[in-house]
Amino acid sequence: MKRIIFLLLFVSIIFIIYSVNYFNQYHIEDKTTSIQSELKEWINRGSGLINLEVLKKVQLDDTSSYIVSFQTKSGNIGYAQLIKGWNGKFKIVLAGHGDGEYVADYQKIKTSDGIYGVLVGRNPDRKIDHIIADLDDEEFKFTSNVSGEKTYVKYHKLPPDIEKPFPARVTLYDKNNTEIYPPDLFQ
Repeated sequence: MKRIIFLLLFVSIIFIIYSVNYFNQYHIEDKTTSIQSELKEWINRGSGLINLEVLKKVQLDDTSSYIVSFQTKSGNIGYAQLIKGWNGKFKIVLAGHGDGEYVADYQKIKTSDGIYGVLVGRNPDRKIDHIIADLDDEEFKFTSNVSGEKTYVKYHKLPPDIEKPFPARVTLYDKNNTEIYPPDLFQ
């Protein structure tokens, strides 16, 4: 009888420790203000004060992964990968932002359902119609329409046989299918 009580007590303690750890990781509420506050804290670790505003939150298909785009007060665009736990709250997996000339960024994002190619950026004066992401080391590319969008988060699930999903060459096109170079967007 003592062994059963001891075993139940041991299992209960392990469960409590696991639950506390889990809830401490997945603590960000599914509200823009909560996400923005936590991202600000994450981005500012060990550096100066960077203020930011969340622009978009996009779920990658039916996975637990979300991409959040944000803009700093200086106009830089950034993104973060958040994962939603079974408690309905998020944890931040990664986050970063570019400089003032940052128009389009490609990243590979690992999810429970495979790897996704993700494009995040801004569309100055909405001159960009579509973007092609062409993987450098693979025979695979995808096109994303961003016409009319001031900022964008676009994704494409990559085939499972892709061995090197990063890096990719990102090419911007206008509505006439003419290639646009980032410096031309600011003229």
